[in-house]
Amino acid sequence: MYVSLTSEQIIQIHDMQLAETGGLSGIKERGYIDLLSEKPFSTLFGEEQYPGLFLKAAVLMHGIISAHCFNDCNKRTAVVCTYTFLYLNGYELIADQDELFEVTIRVATKKIDLHKLSYWLQKNTRRIIE
Repeated sequence: MYVSLTSEQIIQIHDMQLAETGGLSGIKERGYIDLLSEKPFSTLFGEEQYPGLFLKAAVLMHGIISAHCFNDCNKRTAVVCTYTFLYLNGYELIADQDELFEVTIRVATKKIDLHKLSYWLQKNTRRIIE
């Protein structure tokens, strides 16, 4: 069982990123944020659609970047939400800022799919809880 992020936590992370780095505040579509918080854990006919921690993290990151739920700061929010989600589940994202920037741009420009992003996340994390 994995710990998820709520839509309220995603919004809090977004607001903290805006306060820290600046940008245009506001939510374009609250419903998308609710959907994004639930999507990594969705099932179809009792089967997980996104099994495994890293695929769930990829769905979260990809969703926040692609859905553009916020007026600004979507990529920054996605990175911090992904870091937080992994950390809450016993992993630390260890990629450097340049690598994170590159992968978020690849997601935003549709040059990386969910499975490749999941693999990248797995290769760029370390276990912190045994």
